[in-house]
Amino acid sequence: MVGRRIERTLEYLNWIMVALIIGGLGFLALLFVPATTWLAGLVGFAGYDLRTGSFQFVPAGADFFLLGAFAAYAGGGGVANLTLSNWARDKGYGMSSSVGFIPAAVGGKKVALAHSGSTFIPTPSALENWRGWWRIIRVDQWGVYFVGAILGMSLPALLYVTFVPAGSDIRGLGIAAALAQAVGTQKGAIFGGAIAILGVWILFKTQLDILEGMTRAITDILWTGSSRVRAIRGGDVRVIYYSVLVVISIWGILALRLTQPIILLSLSANMAGIVFIISSFHVLYVNTRLLPVELRPPMWRRLALVALGLFYAFFLTMWLWSLV
Repeated sequence: MVGRRIERTLEYLNWIMVALIIGGLGFLALLFVPATTWLAGLVGFAGYDLRTGSFQFVPAGADFFLLGAFAAYAGGGGVANLTLSNWARDKGYGMSSSVGFIPAAVGGKKVALAHSGSTFIPTPSALENWRGWWRIIRVDQWGVYFVGAILGMSLPALLYVTFVPAGSDIRGLGIAAALAQAVGTQKGAIFGGAIAILGVWILFKTQLDILEGMTRAITDILWTGSSRVRAIRGGDVRVIYYSVLVVISIWGILALRLTQPIILLSLSANMAGIVFIISSFHVLYVNTRLLPVELRPPMWRRLALVALGLFYAFFLTMWLWSLV
């Protein structure tokens, strides 16, 4: 709500939350997690199980509804991942400086947001500038987002497997408190309280990102696809953005009364997996058909997009198969 750009306000807030979450979890993991568990977690990313001494990519008797939800929500999840490019747009990187951004409600001013992108003549000097912007994006995606996502997934997992007995069913309303209770019982109330506070921050940050990402995606769809929407209030995109935000927030409050949060989370995450299947091939089509030849992705990126779509299609297929 406050600031010149929504992106900038969220950036400040996220830096604070990420530093507290990663720093706090990292400190507790270094303090309590045994070296063997660290090693098991590290090789586990490659599918290797230290206990059996073999590769096991899918656990025996796996719940594919739950696994598919975890896979889809890893990192950002669904539409949140699709809007990561908006960060570069709202920062004004490259051609983004010519298409506008979504301003905040308080402190921002009306900004003309284009409903389509801009391109440039791929001259040698322009391509050199393009590669400079692309290096910044790579640092952000690999150095910050990817590393942060890996730490954000692995650190809580290391703590859970250290303190919560294997096979425990923690899918009820106390799922977020299970680790805090276990740590508090074994290591003292002060550490249990720290875990509880970090758990609140993790859930708050995750839902903030998902809420903003979904609102941003729907706003972009409406803004791009409808000239009538773009004409509302003289073309002020804030009206659309905050209207969508209010509707989604109200629906979220109502949905929480329908069933347990873990069910809602798993349902929405598996829907995010479906989004990934569609968007992988859609992004591939757009980038190989609409971009100038010099800007089109290399073959390894194209193959990675196809692999991503097939990866999530596997989880969707196995989930549907388990329902039969």
